[in-house]
Amino acid sequence: MCSRRKCRPVCLFQSLAKMGWIAVVAVMGLLTASAQPAIACTVMRLNIHGQLVIARNHDWPFGEALVITNLRGIEKTSLAPIKPATWTSKYGSVSFCQFGREIPFAGMNEKGLTVDLLRLPQATFPDPVKVEADPELTAVNAIQWVQYQLDTAETVAEVVDSLSTVVPIPMLPMVETVHYFVTDARGDVAVVEFINGKAVVRHGDDYCMDDGNPKTRTCVLANSSWEDSQTNQANNTSLLRYDRGIRLVELANDLGDQQAPIEYAHRCLQIVAQGPLTQWNLVYLPEQRRIHFRTQTSPQQRWIDLDDLSFESDQPPQAIDIDQDIQGDVASHMNDVTHADNERIVNHAFDHFVPAGLPSLVIKQLLLDYPSKLRGPQTAP
Repeated sequence: MCSRRKCRPVCLFQSLAKMGWIAVVAVMGLLTASAQPAIACTVMRLNIHGQLVIARNHDWPFGEALVITNLRGIEKTSLAPIKPATWTSKYGSVSFCQFGREIPFAGMNEKGLTVDLLRLPQATFPDPVKVEADPELTAVNAIQWVQYQLDTAETVAEVVDSLSTVVPIPMLPMVETVHYFVTDARGDVAVVEFINGKAVVRHGDDYCMDDGNPKTRTCVLANSSWEDSQTNQANNTSLLRYDRGIRLVELANDLGDQQAPIEYAHRCLQIVAQGPLTQWNLVYLPEQRRIHFRTQTSPQQRWIDLDDLSFESDQPPQAIDIDQDIQGDVASHMNDVTHADNERIVNHAFDHFVPAGLPSLVIKQLLLDYPSKLRGPQTAP
C-alpha cells in the first residue's frame, strides 16, 4: 500500500484523465497562453558543389537534450489527445530530443529524410472535434509528428501523402505552435504548415524549377509563415533571417572548390544565429547519412554516421548527451538510453519552460512513461 503522499499524484492523474483529453488540452492552453516562448530556429537546404547539405540553428531558452537512436520494427501508439495513430517503425533514425524520447525537434533517418520543426506563432492545427468525426483521420501530437515521419517515410512525397490520414494535434499548445521543414536524399523539399486548421504544403511543381530542383525561396524557413516570408519586408528577426538565408542558399551554388561544404554551412548558421538563444547547430548530409552537430556549451565539431549504428529492434536504443565534452565521431561514446536519461531531460524541460500545475504534471508523466509502452516485434512462443 502506498503512502498518502505517494498516492496523491496518482489520484489527481486519474481524476483529470476522466475529464477527457480535449479538456486536458484546453486547460493546458489556458495555463500557457500568457507565457512568452522564444522566437526559434532557422533552417536552410543548400547545394554545395553538387552535395546536399541541410543546416539548422536551434534557438531556444535552454539547450539540454539527448541525441537518440530510434529502431526499426517498433510498434508505437502516438501521444495524441484524440484518436492516436498506431504504426510500426520502418526506418532507423537519429533524433534530437528535449521533451523526452520519441518527442524530437529534429532528426534524420537512414534513408536521408530530414524533418525539422520550427516555431510558428500563428500555427493553428485541425479542430479535434472534426478529426474525431472523420473516419479517415488519426492523430499524433505536433512534436511527435517529426518522429512519425522519420519512422515511416523515405521521401518528401510520402510525408506529404501521409497528411491525408495522420494529422498533428497539440498536447502542449505553448510548445507546439510549429511548422515543419522536410527534405530527402533526392533533393526534394517541402514546407508543411497548419493555418486556420488546415494543412498548407509548399511542394511540387509550383515550387520547383524546370530541372526539378526546388526554388530557392522554398529552401529556407524561419519563424514566419512561408507566405508572410515572401513579403520582402525584413522588418522582424524572422523575416531578416529568412532573407539572409535566401542569399546564402544562392551563394552556395557559386562557391569555389576551396570552400568545404561543412565549413560553409557553419558560416551560414553563424550569420543567422541569435546570440545566446542559439543552442545548437545541426548540419545534415543526407547522401552520406551523417549528422554534424555542436552546441553553445560544447562548440567543438562532432558527428554521427548512421551507417555506424545498429537500428535492429533486438538492440537497445542508444543516446548521448548533446553537450558531452568530446570531439569527432561520437558513435563509440553512445550508451544504452535509460529511464534516468529520459527523466533528466523531461524534468529539465518542464522545470524551465512549462508552467507548473496539474495538467502539466499529467502530460509530464505521460512523457516519462511513454518509452515503456513501445513494443518490439512479436515472437512466436
